[in-house]
Amino acid sequence: MLLYENNSERDIATIDYINRGLQENQLCVYASVNAYDKRNSSKVLSKIKDYKENINKRNLLIINLKPFYNSAVREDLTPFEELRTQIQQELERRNNKSLIIVADCADNLFQNQYFDQSELVESWWHRVYREWTQHEQEKGHITIICPHLDLLLYKHPFDFHKYKIFDNHSITINIPDRTIITSSRCVQRIEKQPEPAEPIVSLVESQTHILVAEPEPDLQYIYNIWLRSSGFKNILITDSGIKCLAEITKIEKISQKSNAIVILDSHIRDIPFVEVAKQIVNRKSCKQIIFTTTLPNIDLTCIDNNNSAILLKPFEFPELLSLLGNSIRDQRK
Repeated sequence: MLLYENNSERDIATIDYINRGLQENQLCVYASVNAYDKRNSSKVLSKIKDYKENINKRNLLIINLKPFYNSAVREDLTPFEELRTQIQQELERRNNKSLIIVADCADNLFQNQYFDQSELVESWWHRVYREWTQHEQEKGHITIICPHLDLLLYKHPFDFHKYKIFDNHSITINIPDRTIITSSRCVQRIEKQPEPAEPIVSLVESQTHILVAEPEPDLQYIYNIWLRSSGFKNILITDSGIKCLAEITKIEKISQKSNAIVILDSHIRDIPFVEVAKQIVNRKSCKQIIFTTTLPNIDLTCIDNNNSAILLKPFEFPELLSLLGNSIRDQRK
């Protein structure tokens, strides 16, 4: 679930998700009630990289959800089942079975106060997602993104229906507050954080590299979006400990003056994160390790490194930016 504050914010995120999916050779599906509206075409479709080429190669599917919306109002999801069949057929002919879908029918239903119908569509997507991901390692990674207008969720009568919407998503990303929410039980209105005294953009003019080791593809997308929007340029994102260590080696070969800050998740799958951290602290190029985890009592006593920090998921993105800013300031001293 992608919470956005305005249409521009939603469009930017949509374009970024689709372009990254195309870059990684995923099947990308943009399913929108306004898919072929002229204004939407200029704002979204024109920003998709190699749009016509990817359409012709069937790497990209554009689905007009207006008829789906009208059918959903009548609580008839027959067109959605037909779409599911179409997508499955497209995946069968591809070597890369990974898939990313951005679909806004439920958002439009919710905004027009068709609350039950919106929840019905979200439940359908949730069920399809679970069925598709039962054999995810064989088929590839599946990401289904459902945008929703953030401000509506806290106004009457929308607030009475928001929890049903939240419960149909495994991860909720709040773009305005830059917050990762993992369940409806922790859904709260989070006040926006004040801007840092020193703009983060001015801090990243150095040769600092931000290296992220995060196993979840959805969170990899999020790190990329937010770190780049905060001004960072040297960003490397991996999904394993082996790749993380290999990237540090590459950084060291680029320049002896290059510095690296590593964001290391405790759930990387190939090597225990503690072993990865032990190897990282022996590298001269690494100035700080920021551990991200869902484990409340993570033990780091075996790691000989005083320059580390822990972020407990879910966390607010300004917390991470603050740690990055402090680390870069320390490097300049």
